[in-house]
Amino acid sequence: MNPRAPVVIGYPRTGFTLLISVIAELLPYRPDTKPGRHALKCFCDMASDALTVAIDQVFEQRGLTGQLLYNPNFRQLTGGPKWLHDADTSRACFRKYIGVRGHGDFTLITSHPCEVLDYYEIIHSHVGPTHWPVHAHYGAYQRFASVRHPAGTVTSACFSLNALTSEYIQRFLAPDQDNDQIRQQLALYKLSDLNFFAALLTPFRSYMAQFLAVADQYQIMRWEDLISAPISTVQRIATQLDLTITEYQAHEIWQRLDHKNLTGAHKHNLRTGHGIVGGWRNWLTNTHLDMIRAHGLDTLTTYFGYEPIGMLDENQYTPFQQKLANAIRNKTVLHEYHDQDLFGFAFNKSNLDLSRFSFKQYDWRTHTRIERSSCTDDTLVMAVWEAAEATCAAINAVLDYWLPNTMSRQLTPTILNETKSALHVLFANTHHADSWHAHLEQAMRQDANETSVPTQDSPAPTLRQYSNPMLLSSIGQTNIVTFAGRFYALPQALGPIDLQIDDVTNLPGVRVANSLDAIMDVVNGAAT
Repeated sequence: MNPRAPVVIGYPRTGFTLLISVIAELLPYRPDTKPGRHALKCFCDMASDALTVAIDQVFEQRGLTGQLLYNPNFRQLTGGPKWLHDADTSRACFRKYIGVRGHGDFTLITSHPCEVLDYYEIIHSHVGPTHWPVHAHYGAYQRFASVRHPAGTVTSACFSLNALTSEYIQRFLAPDQDNDQIRQQLALYKLSDLNFFAALLTPFRSYMAQFLAVADQYQIMRWEDLISAPISTVQRIATQLDLTITEYQAHEIWQRLDHKNLTGAHKHNLRTGHGIVGGWRNWLTNTHLDMIRAHGLDTLTTYFGYEPIGMLDENQYTPFQQKLANAIRNKTVLHEYHDQDLFGFAFNKSNLDLSRFSFKQYDWRTHTRIERSSCTDDTLVMAVWEAAEATCAAINAVLDYWLPNTMSRQLTPTILNETKSALHVLFANTHHADSWHAHLEQAMRQDANETSVPTQDSPAPTLRQYSNPMLLSSIGQTNIVTFAGRFYALPQALGPIDLQIDDVTNLPGVRVANSLDAIMDVVNGAAT
């Protein structure tokens, strides 16, 4: 346990992934917050193979491999949305989305000892904000949270495409069909079906009620602040991580993240051309805003410093809003999509009041649960469940024995031998069969050697410098360039210059400074 390690929580579509990504960019600037994770990562990667093989075999035996939608993000043991189990916070839960073209989909929940969350440098979860501050293992970690205007959050949820849908689009739709029209057609359904829209609001309200009770125990980032003032917001997050970075370093970080897909194999998490502060005003109607207020979510605007939700001028409705308002007035649900597989996969799998729908639901077994299913083949779902339950039981049997010993660095010959014996059966059918024991033993020994854990007083390393010259901007006839930690104002009249070779300090008109702010002051002063 290390109090310098971060935990990030946030409701979906609140800038959650962006906040994680900013922190991930900043963590290399300070000492490693989680030494000793080599064996855990090695084990989880091999366990991922064991679980994936077990599930894939079910589909292979039925000749459905070509129709299986099982995104690589979820094939990791710790992949998918994750949270602490409400009934037993010593266990962590992971949601896997599994679909079959022509047969529907289902969500499989797996559970493991909560320490496997340390597979990640940054612990992250969409739920359970009250659990983290008091948790025995994670209570001392640094806590961060993302928030967003409630109207913006639910609007983004209506236009978002989940990873299952992304996989379907990538594999089964022609490239010219992959456009924003898909999102708009699906959103028209979600926004015209007021039962569906209400089902989105109920869990959102529940989450925010929990979060408000402990909000003072988190460092909060508003999505709108990151979008509208990214440099200062990134610098503020750095300060919260006990770092100081320059404006240019913050600018460089933001350039790598700004309106880019940040979710790996899920290629459709970002809605290209959108993500605009206040953009919800072009998509919601006053009916939706009334429902948001009726669920008590308008109180969030005051708490987090937003303007009140207010009312929209219906005379200024966009064509999309006009179509919606007319449908709601006539009590018509808009179904403009034509691909029923696409619609089924895009129907929200979580963060939805499932009691309003007729999905099949099942209780927990010991290690796994089928949370909701629309799959037409119940025997297929049960076979996957059986395979997952048996595999997770074997994984957890090893983890329950192995974690206390490896985490305490007590690496004795007995522990090594007993761990190898227990793992041999589990990994026998994976492609690690010939080498898993050597990799794991090497990782365990590497962990045992990492005995130094940074403290709050440990000095942060020097911020990285830039090995290649980089043009930052041009002001009039002057180029602003950074290289090797220094900033240069180079008159364009000098022609091509290679800072890696040329000494420019004595050239006419060249100015050099140690910070972006300083060089900009020089250039702006010369311009006036």
